[in-house]
Amino acid sequence: MTEYLIQYGYGFIFVVVLLESTGLPLPGESLIVAAGMLSGEGSFNILAVLIAAFSGSIVGDNLGYLVGRRYGRKIVVRWGAHFGLGEKRFAMVEERFQTYGFAVVLVARFVIILRQLNGFVAGTMRMNWPVFLFYNCISAALWAGAYGLGAYVFGTAFRHFFAESGTWPIILIAGGVCLIGVVGTYRFLFNDAENGGGEAEEPTAPDSRG
Repeated sequence: MTEYLIQYGYGFIFVVVLLESTGLPLPGESLIVAAGMLSGEGSFNILAVLIAAFSGSIVGDNLGYLVGRRYGRKIVVRWGAHFGLGEKRFAMVEERFQTYGFAVVLVARFVIILRQLNGFVAGTMRMNWPVFLFYNCISAALWAGAYGLGAYVFGTAFRHFFAESGTWPIILIAGGVCLIGVVGTYRFLFNDAENGGGEAEEPTAPDSRG
């Protein structure tokens, strides 16, 4: 990661974050952390790192929005079932966006699965684009700042910790966070679908016989 980052610089940050924001499973957060730590050592400019991360996330999410708005329903009908996202489950995702739309857009960038579906689902359900863009910009700024500035400020402490303890603690912590994020997101999006859509059974008519 660091080797490619040093070789290609800010453009590499922009492209990786952009592609991750469109739905590809790329390590955008790890890249921003690495860039933030290198900025603390003077190898990068932290402001440029934050701008590259912010810009890549905005462009990627809006590409996902555009694809979802134009082709989202067709893609779900044609290919969704092959990836465990058939029409029934996708309807659950749309329902969550309709109910918690603004909040979902704000926090989606910090959560696995939601980060990949964010722009695509918002576009498919034709969420108002200026509203989506406004909340998406806030979310991207918070995300870039949290990972980039956090690594920039605490990068030296991280390096000392890794030198003394190795990388296994951060692997365990990251794995735990990912697991909680995946399970929590899955339950948030699909719990009603797995329980039959939450529909109540039709009451039995009373027996009219004496």
